[in-house]
Amino acid sequence: MSKVLRFSRSPFYWQVEPTASNPVASTTTQVFIWNGLLTDIPTAPTYTFVKAPLGSSNLIVLDLAQLVNDYLVVTYDGTYSIDSYYLFASTIFYDAANVQIGDVVELEETYAFSKGFGYFNEGVNPAAKTGTTFFPTLNYRMTGLAMFSREIQVPESEPINIPVLVTKLSQVDTTVEINFYTGERIGTGIPTGLAKTVIVTNTGVNSNEYIQYVDNIESTTQPQTEAQWDSLVQTTWEGQLETVGDNPTRTVFWCPENDHPTTWISSKYNGTLVYIKVNYLVKDKFMPYKVTFVNSFGALEDFWMMGAEKESLTVNGDTFKRNLLNIPTAPATTETDYNVDAHQYVTFGEQGRKSYTLNTGFIPEENNKTLTELMLSQKIWVTKWQSIEDRNSPSKPLDIEPVVLKSKQLSYKTHLQEKVIDYKIEFQSAHDEVNQVR
Repeated sequence: MSKVLRFSRSPFYWQVEPTASNPVASTTTQVFIWNGLLTDIPTAPTYTFVKAPLGSSNLIVLDLAQLVNDYLVVTYDGTYSIDSYYLFASTIFYDAANVQIGDVVELEETYAFSKGFGYFNEGVNPAAKTGTTFFPTLNYRMTGLAMFSREIQVPESEPINIPVLVTKLSQVDTTVEINFYTGERIGTGIPTGLAKTVIVTNTGVNSNEYIQYVDNIESTTQPQTEAQWDSLVQTTWEGQLETVGDNPTRTVFWCPENDHPTTWISSKYNGTLVYIKVNYLVKDKFMPYKVTFVNSFGALEDFWMMGAEKESLTVNGDTFKRNLLNIPTAPATTETDYNVDAHQYVTFGEQGRKSYTLNTGFIPEENNKTLTELMLSQKIWVTKWQSIEDRNSPSKPLDIEPVVLKSKQLSYKTHLQEKVIDYKIEFQSAHDEVNQVR
């Protein structure tokens, strides 16, 4: 079992030394990579390395993360799931006569890897594990949530999906409790209106238990039509402006006393609670876009952009000028001429890619960290907002577009200098418009 979740986009250095002091001439390392049950380790190694030690040090150092990174392929089709992979390795040391030195040296545990990454200030071999400390400590992020954001914005009627980090810390199953509240929270107290509780467990037997997702969907209370939502707003919600002390970023439609919308989310592990504040936003004249990306934990995270949006298409290709003149091949059959309706200039190889310019709308300064994660992500998808009727209609599937970042710079904004915070980010489609897949 793996007590931590390691990241494949950052190096994981394994320093290996022999159990005996004889001079080492060469080493053979076998690496096993697989997904699923812990007991399903492959019979044959995925990689085998032969390597000489570093000078007279009698040891070798291997970066194992880059090996598992090729196997971690993250996709998103509207459902939330992440495939983590196990990695195990062992090394045999040999002397100059090719005789084994000491015992086989094995990796201290079978590690689970996700498509995440560590930051420079987290040091060597960064990892995450379930814990009660939010900030990185001793190369470990200790948290119960596989995301940094502690304040999110969601359009009304949209379900919320939260990635949960659950690592196997001991022989006892690790559990994280996620609670969804519908009431208000006063000071540092517990919010009122507990609506849903989900217990997330890692039994240590499957690689896909390290990042799991929970949502706030309750079928018995979820309004089904826009008219029902309008009725809910008019009868049970309190619309009010947040004060400067609450959040000076924008006007939000806050809902402290209604029966359904989630206002707070908590993660509970070992008696310690971590809260996420939820701001529900009313859809206005702009189309909301949900940006789903792979964050530094290797988990799918959502970020809603509610500001102005614009789509554009860029086309490129080549042009050549051809000869239109028709010359008779036999004497006195026809006159020399050309077709005035033909193209003298002909284009070929036309291809296009769409671009999306999205504005975040007014967001809290807390989201600067989320945008940092977005800018560093390797996989991003943009989903257009749908009404509840469209979302429940089989004939209207989700409009999900895989994209890459076109913006390559982010100038951080703060309430102190900008008062209100709004970012404009450009994306480009991750595929061509003309199907030329061969």
